Amino acid sequence: MLKKKSFVVRSHEDGWMVQREGKKSPESTHRKKETAVRKGRSLAKRAGGILKIKGRNGKIQAKRKYAA
Repeated sequence: MLKKKSFVVRSHEDGWMVQREGKKSPESTHRKKETAVRKGRSLAKRAGGILKIKGRNGKIQAKRKYAA
């Protein structure tokens, strides 16, 4: 079985970013968290993966799984 691709929405200095787990550079950056969550959801759905949404404190607030 293939490992599911994971994406994380987390805060950064200019707002929020969507980052694929294991990668250093973000997939995208956004001023608003809700915009980053929408982008992360889209990427996770397309990849049939997992989306983790973190708060400013770095703790996971939600985790969603999407089928391919």
